Amino acid sequence: MSVSPRILWRYAIACVVCTLIALRVWPHAPLSERVSMSTGVWSADGELLRVTLSADDQYRLWVPLPRMSAALVDAFLLKEDRWFYWHCGVNPVALARAAFRTYRGERQGGSTLTMQLARLLYRLNTKAPAGKLRQIGAAVWLETRYSKRELLETYLNVVPFGGNIQGVGAASLVYFGKPPDRVTLGEALTLAVIPQRPASRAGSPSGRDWDGCGSRITATPRPTAGRSSCRSSPGRKARCPGRHLISSTRCSPVPRL
Repeated sequence: MSVSPRILWRYAIACVVCTLIALRVWPHAPLSERVSMSTGVWSADGELLRVTLSADDQYRLWVPLPRMSAALVDAFLLKEDRWFYWHCGVNPVALARAAFRTYRGERQGGSTLTMQLARLLYRLNTKAPAGKLRQIGAAVWLETRYSKRELLETYLNVVPFGGNIQGVGAASLVYFGKPPDRVTLGEALTLAVIPQRPASRAGSPSGRDWDGCGSRITATPRPTAGRSSCRSSPGRKARCPGRHLISSTRCSPVPRL
């Protein structure tokens, strides 16, 4: 007794749907556990007093998506991936357009927001074709396991802003002296364009592009058996043994757009 192709297609589609549902609901660690974070010390009135370096010497302050301004989220989606809610991790049209322009000698990015997140999380080298294929596979895997909200929240908390500043939580404080839920539309657009070329648009870490830095950054090591301390100039990363608490400053670096 033969089975009609229509029934076979229905069974195949049902199996794929069940597999996707199982992958999504199967218990898995949140993406926030994949990234080491800084620890902030806040005053009673909400002012940031101190912040530690993460395990990989980065400044990251995790901020939940509801505590980011809508203008900031929309600005990143507009600049990085306006079809984020419509694709499954890969935008074939954008990739084809990028490949064609690259072939013509023009520079054009085709990575979706999820692909960028995969590159950051798995530290992929995407300059070679093999690395790009791994990036595509990782992006599809992330889309299968996590919701769009989780992916967007994680991306905004790990996106680079030049130097050792990552995530909108740290960047909004460093550049504008305010948390990400209080940035204006203009400030949100400024932050959104920095990740495209963080090295050139965020300014150098030497302190030349920092405006209004009137105080020094003091790094105090965690309590140990011995005594040690170190200091650094404004905008410079403190070089001290171990992980340190860095006093906040009123520096306002001016990004080059």
